[in-house]
Amino acid sequence: MTSPGAPPKPIDLERPLAGTLDGAACPHMSILLESVGDVPGALASFYGLGLRRNGWLFHRALPGQADSDRHALEEAGLDVPTLEREGRFEICELPVGEAPENWAQPWVPTVDRALERGFDAVWWSRFPIGPEQRVFELAYVYDRYWEACFHGRRAISLCVYIVGGLPEPEREARAGELRQIHDATLVVEHDRPVSVLPRRTAA
Repeated sequence: MTSPGAPPKPIDLERPLAGTLDGAACPHMSILLESVGDVPGALASFYGLGLRRNGWLFHRALPGQADSDRHALEEAGLDVPTLEREGRFEICELPVGEAPENWAQPWVPTVDRALERGFDAVWWSRFPIGPEQRVFELAYVYDRYWEACFHGRRAISLCVYIVGGLPEPEREARAGELRQIHDATLVVEHDRPVSVLPRRTAA
């Protein structure tokens, strides 16, 4: 989830998301980052925000990457060992062969169990999706099914995409596509404030 030896860059998502998370909102969100080195800082901020809002945290890693993701989040300031002991954080390695139309529904009981334990919502995110067009298109299909399955449930999700190296027109096109299936799309650029783009409704 991060480049070896690269210190995690702190990214504050609380202020940009203040309006998006008003009241009982449980948005399905995406975030565009420059590099994998930005991911731990962004996710540590997202999960920290969830903790302050009585959320149960759930991180999805690629097969064989749970330990490295756990370490990256710790390096970014999230006290993963304590949260795991307290039952407030869980990390799971996802099966990568699951068909997109089948992969979201099995996680519904995860939300239900967290709510039964007294949490207000599940806050979850996952490994980043790289900038390659083929990879983006495949992830987009999965995200679409996720949106359909969890819309209206007490689940707040952040889907992570890397856009570093892409020319500006492709970045804008990618953000536009993500805005069609996400309630908010966050754009993080170096030395600039985090911007929040709302869902793009059909004309």
